[in-house]
Amino acid sequence: MLTGEEYINICALRSRGLSIAAIARRLGRDRKTVSSYLSGKRTVGVRSSGRDEFERFIPYCRRRLQDDAHFQASALFAEIVDLGYSGGYSTFTRALRTHQLRPRCPLCQRPPRTRPGRPDNAEEMQFRWFALSDPPADWGSTHACVLVGRLTHSQRWRAVLAEQIDLGHLVDSVDRILRQFGGTGWRWRFDRTQPIHCPGGGKLTTALGKVAKHYGVVADLSPARHDAGDEAIGQALVLWWRTIGADTGLLEAQESLDRLARLMDARRAAASGGHDGYTVPAATVLLDLPHDPYPAKISVAREVSANSMVSYRGNLYAVPRHLHGQTVEVRRRLGDPLLAIATPRGRVIVQHSLAPDGASLSVIGHRHGISLERPLPVPRPACHSKLYNPPSAEALAAAQALRQEACQEDGLEPGQQADGSPGCPGRSWRCRAFSIGSGRNRSRATGSSSRNRREPSEGS
Repeated sequence: MLTGEEYINICALRSRGLSIAAIARRLGRDRKTVSSYLSGKRTVGVRSSGRDEFERFIPYCRRRLQDDAHFQASALFAEIVDLGYSGGYSTFTRALRTHQLRPRCPLCQRPPRTRPGRPDNAEEMQFRWFALSDPPADWGSTHACVLVGRLTHSQRWRAVLAEQIDLGHLVDSVDRILRQFGGTGWRWRFDRTQPIHCPGGGKLTTALGKVAKHYGVVADLSPARHDAGDEAIGQALVLWWRTIGADTGLLEAQESLDRLARLMDARRAAASGGHDGYTVPAATVLLDLPHDPYPAKISVAREVSANSMVSYRGNLYAVPRHLHGQTVEVRRRLGDPLLAIATPRGRVIVQHSLAPDGASLSVIGHRHGISLERPLPVPRPACHSKLYNPPSAEALAAAQALRQEACQEDGLEPGQQADGSPGCPGRSWRCRAFSIGSGRNRSRATGSSSRNRREPSEGS
């Protein structure tokens, strides 16, 4: 803001015919400030409202960043300073972020991750583990693990038998339950078991968060208390478990468990006035499932039989004869057509093609060579962010418009400099920067040569 005395001096100098740039140099003020007071845009003694000086450089910066999304902010700052910008670098970078002038590069930047929202009338799903004791001896475990998935609005539920409670069996059981429903709810709620709940943290594990992202849902922990629906399902499972005989196989038990769930859904629909217990009510919505399940790894221990076969989900897989009586690990990844049998230390022995569950097949032929279980990802196109892109024709036109605007504010003719000499319209800021740098280098070289020149001694 100018004082009254400074304004009188500006008016006197202007009446003598001095240019705005000459007046600004003599008084030590910015030429834009002098021009605004002389044109009547600003009043003496009244502080400016703080007009953003960066606004007139927005078209040029936007065009420059659209031509090259990776153009460095420091280089762009040097260009607009040469075009007349008098602000600081921090103010400039803040203005770039405020006006969102830098676009996203489609080659090197992924779309922003957004938390899935809740659709209208969407279902939520509740998952809970149940442990049943004293399973049949053929199952090879001391407890039977049952994962129950229940829709909170329609109260429909499905259950899957698992050999153990770990992340691989959890993901497999969840995917099988979702395939039976034909969709998924927008939110998953899990109980506080070890592969799901971080001990002492009160949060879900990172691996389960990746699973939820794969299915496009939100995963949370359920409250510690259980509602009436979980209690009813638990009582039904206890009664069903008593009907399982000592010679019942795992797949047979799974089929009977599916029949129990469908029967309870049909009875609930009939009690509420419905006609079909197998369809989703019209008031609820299920989200679509991805084509492939999440590629979680499953590993179970098996003992090789006397005929050198390993049983897994109702099928037999052959191993070398010298391994009979040994303990091996059966490994598979969800969504892959291969099954690997390895030693307890991790060395892969053979690989087989995965047979359908419960097909009662004996897979004899195996693959000795270890091939890729999943196809290689398609490489993304490279982004040449290190290359320099010169200003385009639109950017040069925007720069020329800024120069003409600056000349009009100074009262100069287009192409004329402040000292009255003709300008150099075809000379860009890079030419001037090179000349300035060359002069600095010349002076530096002259100074170094003068320092290296030996001074004459007093006795010479």
